Amino acid sequence: MKPLPFTATLRLQFHREFTFDQAISLIPYFRKLGISHLYASPLLASTPGSMHGYDTIDCHRIDPERGGIDGLRRLVARLRQEGMGLILDIVPNHMGVGPDNGWWMDVLRLGEDSAYAQHFDIDWRPSDKSLHHKVLLPFLGAPLGDVIQSGELTPGFDAASTHAMLCYGEQRFPLSPESTKSLLEEAGHDNAQPIDASFLDTASGADLKGRIAALLDHHTKSGRARLRSLLEAQHYRLAWWRVAGDLINWRRFFDVTSLVALRMDRRNVFDDAHRLVFDLYREGLIDGLRVDHVDGLARPAEYCSRLRARLDALRRERPEPLQEQAPFFIEKILQRGEILPLEWPVTGTTGYDFLEQVDLLLHHPDGEAPITELWSLFGPADFEDVEQVARHEKLDTSFAGEFETLVTLLAKEFPQECDLTAHALGAAMRALLTAFPVYRSYFADGGDSGADFRAIDRARLAAQHMLPVYQHDVLDRLCQYLADARIDTAERQDILERFEHLTAPLTAKAGEDTAFYRYARLLSRNDVGCSPDRFAAPVRQFHSLNKERLATHPQALLTTATHDHKRGEDGRARLMVLSEPEAEWPHTARHWLTQTLSLLEKTSHGSSPVPADAYFIFQTLISSWPLEKSEMADYPERLEAYLTKALREAGERTGWSNPDEAYERACLAFAKNCVAGDFHTDITTYINRLENSAALNSLAQTLLRMTSPGVPDLYQGREGWDFSLVDPDNRRPIDYTKLAQDLEKGTNFVESCRNWKTGRAKQALIETTLGLRLRKSDLFESGRYLPLTITGPLAEHIVAFERESPAEACLVIVPRLTMALSPNNDLTTTDSGWEATAIVTQGGWKSLLHDGVTHESGNFSLAYLDKRVPIDILVRQN
Repeated sequence: MKPLPFTATLRLQFHREFTFDQAISLIPYFRKLGISHLYASPLLASTPGSMHGYDTIDCHRIDPERGGIDGLRRLVARLRQEGMGLILDIVPNHMGVGPDNGWWMDVLRLGEDSAYAQHFDIDWRPSDKSLHHKVLLPFLGAPLGDVIQSGELTPGFDAASTHAMLCYGEQRFPLSPESTKSLLEEAGHDNAQPIDASFLDTASGADLKGRIAALLDHHTKSGRARLRSLLEAQHYRLAWWRVAGDLINWRRFFDVTSLVALRMDRRNVFDDAHRLVFDLYREGLIDGLRVDHVDGLARPAEYCSRLRARLDALRRERPEPLQEQAPFFIEKILQRGEILPLEWPVTGTTGYDFLEQVDLLLHHPDGEAPITELWSLFGPADFEDVEQVARHEKLDTSFAGEFETLVTLLAKEFPQECDLTAHALGAAMRALLTAFPVYRSYFADGGDSGADFRAIDRARLAAQHMLPVYQHDVLDRLCQYLADARIDTAERQDILERFEHLTAPLTAKAGEDTAFYRYARLLSRNDVGCSPDRFAAPVRQFHSLNKERLATHPQALLTTATHDHKRGEDGRARLMVLSEPEAEWPHTARHWLTQTLSLLEKTSHGSSPVPADAYFIFQTLISSWPLEKSEMADYPERLEAYLTKALREAGERTGWSNPDEAYERACLAFAKNCVAGDFHTDITTYINRLENSAALNSLAQTLLRMTSPGVPDLYQGREGWDFSLVDPDNRRPIDYTKLAQDLEKGTNFVESCRNWKTGRAKQALIETTLGLRLRKSDLFESGRYLPLTITGPLAEHIVAFERESPAEACLVIVPRLTMALSPNNDLTTTDSGWEATAIVTQGGWKSLLHDGVTHESGNFSLAYLDKRVPIDILVRQN
């Protein structure tokens, strides 16, 4: 079949319980829904059992648990039958560590002599001389001395390679060839006799293993001494997991010690890591790429240019040569006021910026002051204060070693006569990192854009307020050094890379992984890509950002749900209603807290949640409360897993490394009482007040995603309602049987709204709009974006725009601030204001959602929306 135009993607999470062959049977459903390209989670071989694929262990194989290369070929063959394509998520920043990663194990066995020693971002000469030429392995559950004393480290042989190793639980640590030879000789083995699987299975092999175990017997002083000597001789140093933040000498993904960073800026590493990816593209098995965590790379611009050049060179080698460039998206968080560097040769971002854009549009600005006043009773009113505290904590724990090394290197860069001590530079650097406004700058990548200079200057000005006046000069000199490209030295390049490798994970870990769980002013504003300090934005900003995207990245992805979201897109839409005055949320929340005051007063005894956590729990319940009673069976279990994670991520009264299980139990008991106890009626009554308005919010953000400039991306199963929580809750199995049955029945949008809780209304809206995109792909890819003026009493409740090309046009109408419209149970609204509300536009229009609705010419009255669902997409009548 002729390939479909690139009009919509659908993200699938592949793993051992959802394989390529299982996806094949769903392709007709995806095609009928209107999807042009599937968008696959990482498919390269990952840690066995991985449910996400971001822990790659072999860049040269497709994961066998997902179906292997043969399964992938079957999947793509079926996609081609429907004219569909495949976008692949790749992970250039890091790999999973462990015994299944051959590159990593080779480095541990051979050290700097390994062919892969330069593949990983390892500092072989850190400031701690005891780690020179060694890799720190902070994987022990206790200090090394205790582990040796307990006998938990035992000798063994790898079944595949037959290399000698030390075993610790599921961990495997290979011995160097020299140590292996020495140990075998000491055990009386003839080195002429090869150690292979057949030998190890014999009585002689068993005897050898017994003699080695005796040499390292932890019950004897000599055995423990021999084990210590053996460890000293390795290319790594085993350590307690708690020392990772202080001592680790290799870069991780954020602070995740099971993921090691790659040196993708080295050409040989780039070629080695992408060999299979390029083969897949050349063979026609993939049509584009999604690059994970581009800001983790040392030189993102260089990487993107290199990747684009390689894809362009290969496209004519494909079985059916492409005339257009392969779409190539990058996962990048754009902070407030930040834009994607225009010089990067990418199709666009993965769409978190659109999530933020539509989220701000659908919040009522009048709710900010009263909700902020309410939250200030429980915690700091300003998100910035919460985030800065979290950044300080992370600098003192997760990133203490990286920070100390950076400051030490900086101190060496200033002549002695400058009298800039490491302590003074450290204070200035800490303030700068605490105030840095974006994930990272790009000075190390040769960046000299105004954006980089503005970022460093904004950070400098904010950091001044954290420092005494006499330290401002130190701060100024530090910022000047970082931004001065005239200092063209290897030392400055190293410092810049370390600085930029620190700002990104610090921002992420302190922000979305910590402060987002502490700052609960309104949780619909706490999601990936969002700035919780912002509450709402005017319609004109929404239009402005759409026009900007059309001008710069017209095929960027648009998303409102991902595998990384904090809460489902429809859960957020429900929380958005709390911003509206009609929801009376501050009054309701105060009433609920007063009702539970008898419990909360016992906080000092650890028997109930503090008010801030109770408030967080209330919002969590509102966002995730199931629509149907049948969905309540597993809800308490899901809620318990989520709240445990949320409380530990917040790290205030409990944590991952020091869990306060008594406090956690108190919070969980409180939540369960809300679900099934005396408070159940209050919660359900209030949610019933919100749910029709929330459903309209959901449909509004769905239609905006389908029609705004860019390419809409659906996350698996989110064509139905999505009240999920953070992973792994948002990665639960999808009931495709029900979704396919609903699509097959073909109930139209308006009819579906009469029983909207089934989810068919959302699916029907997506089906209708994506069908239009396929028929009129040029209109949505390059058609003009025209914001429209609304007049009349309901003007603030409507967003409208046209997409227009010389040959055709469509008109989009969506509601906002929906509770004031008092939607009925079938989502229709009755308001005298519709008669006097109109859209300033010309031409004739025909509705695709409301049968029989047409408009001939002149300004478009919205009177027809009275007693109807107030959302529409219309096409121009010639």
